[in-house]
Amino acid sequence: MIFVTVGTGKFEELVKEIDRIAPKLKDKIIIQIGSGEYKPKNCEWFRFAPSLDYYYKKATLLISHGGPGIVFEILDTGKKYIACANRDRTDPQHQVEFLEAISKEATSIIYCKDISKISSYIQKAKKHKPKKYKKVKCCMDKEVEKYITTKKPKQSKAKLLFKVIKSYVTLVNIIIKSGAKNVE
Repeated sequence: MIFVTVGTGKFEELVKEIDRIAPKLKDKIIIQIGSGEYKPKNCEWFRFAPSLDYYYKKATLLISHGGPGIVFEILDTGKKYIACANRDRTDPQHQVEFLEAISKEATSIIYCKDISKISSYIQKAKKHKPKKYKKVKCCMDKEVEKYITTKKPKQSKAKLLFKVIKSYVTLVNIIIKSGAKNVE
């Protein structure tokens, strides 16, 4: 089964293309269409679910938009995975730059740069052997929370702030090494 998710927004281009090629594929396809207006004719579909875990477990291939939240959620499944940038969702380059960077770091993700060619990416994904994604350890959020919530810190606020900055620098270095552009 192929499961396609577009999140809470719209990704009409992806939904329409999957629906168009569905009759040529031998796989059952289920699409989560979010708030999109197009309703697939050749696939099962639904708008929203409290959790997508059921569909992740049943699927042999997952396809999604390129938002960081869903990308990392799907990478955790260890399943074959294609991500497509939704250029209509936000800044047209936002998901493109993120997917270019993460696909260099995580070999389990296949970045589909051209949705009109999704059929060939699906064939490529069927032969692909994904490797388990190893999360980069980042604890910046914990350091910021400690800094904000500490009333009488065991260490000075300056030391806590230093840890926050150090975590931020580590994160920026990881992003730069992965090849992301326009990091500010």
